Amino acid sequence: MADSSWTDGGTSADGQWLNPGIRDEFAGASVLLVEDDDDIRELLMTLLELDGFTPTACSSAEAALEELREQPFDLVLTDYMLPNRTGGWLLHQASAEGLIDATSVLVVTAHPRPPDVGAYEIVPKPFDPDHLVSRVRQRLEGPSRPPKRPPTAPLPDSSAGDGHGEDGGCREPVELILYASLHSPHSAEAIQNIQRVVARFSSARVNLTIHDLSADPRKGRADSVVVTPTLVRRSPGPRTFILGHSTNPDSIAALLADCGDGQS
Repeated sequence: MADSSWTDGGTSADGQWLNPGIRDEFAGASVLLVEDDDDIRELLMTLLELDGFTPTACSSAEAALEELREQPFDLVLTDYMLPNRTGGWLLHQASAEGLIDATSVLVVTAHPRPPDVGAYEIVPKPFDPDHLVSRVRQRLEGPSRPPKRPPTAPLPDSSAGDGHGEDGGCREPVELILYASLHSPHSAEAIQNIQRVVARFSSARVNLTIHDLSADPRKGRADSVVVTPTLVRRSPGPRTFILGHSTNPDSIAALLADCGDGQS
């Protein structure tokens, strides 16, 4: 997965994710995305756009139902736990009105057995971003086209302080949290790359913790982690997130550059 920057709340300098010509060339199937969490919704919109789909986003089941009444979609990608209503309610209502008879459906949820989604396909949280996009692509286009890669994503956290002293150095060790699924080859690669970079720094400067979300998804709640692998620089703030496989050691080292020189 490429390690590129995500700034300005998820848009490029000119306010677009992709060059207009590239977007036109790869314009694809329409996806109705239903997700109430702003950060997760923005991330999923980005993943879908980068893979050539045309997503429309809603933050509630009621708003999504109105969208389905206005226009058809090729696929509905909905979170299960939504404000007031569940994704299961949305699908039941849309099906009763004949709105999704020819529409593929994926339900994203951390619920082990959601009671009202019937036979619709489920993508469990936390999920690998490549895996999610692959599931969407397989439902809509077949498996022939290889996935494009979502970007690295530094997400803003206004509640955190800057964590720096007057001399520009860190006044506390860097705390890195890696959220991974240890059965995933992508996570295994991320662990190796991150450990290799962290080993170049003094243990008094950098503290790395690895949480296996495949064993206990609850460990990701503190940082609202929805994809694996995700690397979080939690302190000194502001919190910074790297979403992806972390194949570029330079992007990892950049998180540590202001807290002492690497050691050989």
